[in-house]
Amino acid sequence: MKILIGINPKGHSHLAMDELDGLNKIGLQCRSVRYGRKDFSVNGPLGRAMDAVFNSFNIISALYKFSPDILYLNSRLEPVASVRDFITVFLIRSFYYGKLKIVIKSHGSDLSVLTTRSFFYRRIIIPFLTKQVDLWLFLSKEEKRLVWSSNPRLAGRIFVTCNIIEPSRLTSSVDFRKKYQLNNDKLKIAFIGRVINEKGVFEFLKAIPFIGRKDLCDFILVGDGDALAQAKELAGKLNVSQYIRFLGWVDQDEAESFYDSVDILVFPTFFGEGFPMALFKSVVSGLPVITTRIRAAIDHLTMPENVIWVEPRSEKQVAEAINELICNEELRRFMSNNNKRLADRFSQAKVCDEMSEAFMSL
Repeated sequence: MKILIGINPKGHSHLAMDELDGLNKIGLQCRSVRYGRKDFSVNGPLGRAMDAVFNSFNIISALYKFSPDILYLNSRLEPVASVRDFITVFLIRSFYYGKLKIVIKSHGSDLSVLTTRSFFYRRIIIPFLTKQVDLWLFLSKEEKRLVWSSNPRLAGRIFVTCNIIEPSRLTSSVDFRKKYQLNNDKLKIAFIGRVINEKGVFEFLKAIPFIGRKDLCDFILVGDGDALAQAKELAGKLNVSQYIRFLGWVDQDEAESFYDSVDILVFPTFFGEGFPMALFKSVVSGLPVITTRIRAAIDHLTMPENVIWVEPRSEKQVAEAINELICNEELRRFMSNNNKRLADRFSQAKVCDEMSEAFMSL
């Protein structure tokens, strides 16, 4: 079986390349092609649409050269990405005459696209994609259940899978720890991810004043985003700037070393992500985790074995969970050991074997 994989050059490229490599290892013939914006200076609906058109014809050219059985596109089920998917699939079905199955992997979703009253989406975009896409890969059972409630036909084509987590990338060196001052004796409590409101970054900050032993802790925020300046301002207003370090944007390869260098991940997200990579990289690294009951987290994690659940937008519950982990070393060790045992569930071999079975069913 031959598969052409559409990979977004700006989003989790390691993940897509791990899939390509893993599928090749088990005997499938896979090649990659760009799918998604290469230049983020292209703004506005018309600019994005034209970029999608040009990218579509580039994919069509690759299809004729490679003649795959499957075109596998990494995307999201949400309004903007659905328009891009519609343009791409429409042009491929119109100008590519080879036999082809189309698979889309949804890296998170905004399922309001299925229930909107917009004629454009309700009568054109979603019905077309539902008919033309042969298999949808989603990252959580919750998403499949929600899709089923509004579009059973689409839900019937959903296969729930995982993302690959490669443990070898999640290690740190002595030099790395020294560079970021992570070799102290304090309990290192981190938020790692895009700094936007929906990721729960403000709940992380608002919890710090309620931490009873914060002098023994090193609070670390790794990441950049639209809300970074606002987050720093909030830390000043809360008088916690002396307890937290804002490290800002860190290169992806280097950022992954933090999972081996901190003690607790706080990730109270309420963003519509299917399989939060920061969360599951922390799990594979054996970190105790504080997070919300969202999407894939519900499928794989339980409390207190792996996680302490908190409600979205509740800095009080985040503070209570942090205080519990600070005071209970035995619980931290228990969660760490359990989380390390989950690593095989997200291995390249296991995930690619499952994906291969789904592809072979087409």
